[in-house]
Amino acid sequence: MKWNGGFVVNKTKVYCVASAVAVCVASNPSMDVLAKHLQPVKLEEKAQQTISAEDYIKYYLSTKEIVKDLNNKDIEKYTTITKVDEKNCTIVLTGNQLFKELTKENQDEIKNAYETAYKDAGMKKAKNCTLSAYDIIVSQASKMVLDAKEQLSLLVKDAESLDASLYTASTYASLKSEVNESNNLIAQDTTTLEQVVEAQVKLVNAKNALIDLSGLKSVVEQSNYVKDEYTKNSYRTYETALNQAKPVLENANSTAEEIQKAQEDLENAIQALVKKADFSILNEKVQEGYAFLESDKDMLEEASYMNFKNELDACSVILTNDESTQDEINDSLARLNAYFENKDNFVYKVMTLENNVVVEPQKQMLDTPQLVVQEQVNTVQSVQTPSPKATTSAADNFIKTYLTSASGNVFATANYLNYQKILSAMPSWLKLSSPDQKAVNAELKNKVGKTYQKLLQEAQNLKMSSGTSINTATNTDSTLYTWLCVMSLGMLTFVTKRLRKQD
Repeated sequence: MKWNGGFVVNKTKVYCVASAVAVCVASNPSMDVLAKHLQPVKLEEKAQQTISAEDYIKYYLSTKEIVKDLNNKDIEKYTTITKVDEKNCTIVLTGNQLFKELTKENQDEIKNAYETAYKDAGMKKAKNCTLSAYDIIVSQASKMVLDAKEQLSLLVKDAESLDASLYTASTYASLKSEVNESNNLIAQDTTTLEQVVEAQVKLVNAKNALIDLSGLKSVVEQSNYVKDEYTKNSYRTYETALNQAKPVLENANSTAEEIQKAQEDLENAIQALVKKADFSILNEKVQEGYAFLESDKDMLEEASYMNFKNELDACSVILTNDESTQDEINDSLARLNAYFENKDNFVYKVMTLENNVVVEPQKQMLDTPQLVVQEQVNTVQSVQTPSPKATTSAADNFIKTYLTSASGNVFATANYLNYQKILSAMPSWLKLSSPDQKAVNAELKNKVGKTYQKLLQEAQNLKMSSGTSINTATNTDSTLYTWLCVMSLGMLTFVTKRLRKQD
């Protein structure tokens, strides 16, 4: 044993195991292991595996760099490794693989030589440290790899915790492949730091490359809007966006841009959905209006009738438009109510029993009252006829039912408390026989000085003047006027007949 260039050289054992050198070179191609300096010999037993301490320290416990000499020529400079880092970690561990195959004598020789080199580099061990410099440096390298594996293991756990359904199938498959490769490296004892670091980078990149479907998936899953609750146009736009989003969600190779666009289109369509307005109140009012027109069409002036009909027709347009908004519905309803409340909008025709009507002579009606006509006067005067001695049962029942108050008094005039009751008597009045009608009028004349026709006229005028609300009554009033006209016609026919006889 003697020093040569600062390293201890064993001249008696300068052997190299060809297979060990090949392993070192293959596991670390960046290492400049000069195989030509290590002449392989055929080994017959393990004890023959040796390498000079000088070469071992040069190739496995030193770093190499190219520098210029005084003649500006490139020369190799070797620096003893005294602290492990990412650049020299693999060199140390690769050498340690070879170190394990050396003889005990050769190992001790290398340790002793490195101990001297470690101290010469100015390194001092910690107090009470019993490890050799070689063990210290190998321990540092091993710990660095273990720490890197631990970091890789954390990355693997994070990747495995991800929900595959939230990402496109192709990108998640790539991540899964990197996870499997990383688990293999973690399990191997011979894994280098470079391999672990490279696996970390690949795993992080694979995770970053995942195309997230969670946003689009959430919007699609929550898209359960009911068609009948929204306007046709807005729901049609929403339905189209939803049908376009679903294939993008199911496509394993959808791009991030396609997913983002599908999500934005669907979200915009949802925000643009327009709730159908509540048509019920306006529809009810419009239907009441048309019923009112039907019942009072013969009593309203033509202009009033047409103006009101136009107002109702305008509201009907709003009702038939599926896209009408609630604001439009509310505005139409307010406008219609205001129209009803204005009494000036409803002008009724003037119709009274006292008006003289000129008609062509007709056949005398058998049940019309007797009349006397003076030749010199155009005014028709009725001849007083004796009142019936007593009301009939039907007449008495009619008066008690329709023309008597709760206190038992016969109505003397129509007012806001009784006009509806007087009007409602019309159908029953038309069913009475002529004698019964005469009996009713006779009783009324006797008690209040009016006939039923007069009370009916007062009630009708009162109804016309109110005009503040829509009613859905039948055509009772129209029937009344028709009856009055027939009566007047009959009376005039009778008068005309009598005049002819007197001539």
